[in-house]
Amino acid sequence: MTLPRLLAGIAAVAGCVLLAAPAYAATGQVDGNITVGDSSCSWTNATTSDAPPAALTIDHTTVHPTCSGSITASLTNDPSLTFADTAGTVSAPEVDVNGTVLGITCSYKVTNVTYTRQGTGRSYTGGPFTATLSSGGVLCPATETVSAASLTFH
Repeated sequence: MTLPRLLAGIAAVAGCVLLAAPAYAATGQVDGNITVGDSSCSWTNATTSDAPPAALTIDHTTVHPTCSGSITASLTNDPSLTFADTAGTVSAPEVDVNGTVLGITCSYKVTNVTYTRQGTGRSYTGGPFTATLSSGGVLCPATETVSAASLTFH
């Protein structure tokens, strides 16, 4: 797995996140997974500001991905999510992520992310997504493709 693909994948996960720390009223939780090439990152029990179908944010400080290989990742914004139950989708305007491999950190941004509901529950899948480099060195590719991502709310 190359550094660029893994970093872009992490950006998509978290498939969904936006800035400032929200004030939580009726919290929920979300599990997530992303796949880039033959590597994946996943997390469980991240805190959300509300429960679906209400609009909500994912608290990036509670997203602790476990990744295959030798990468570390961090979500750098609190994604804002909007549910469209009639369409069976959940969308985020922007997701920002940092990924580090062998001491090299690249920051990526994915915009207009949409996941599709699976069945009648609150599990959603999406991809492919294109992640665009927002900062990093010359070893960071300008774009990367995330092949798949998922979110499950509980």
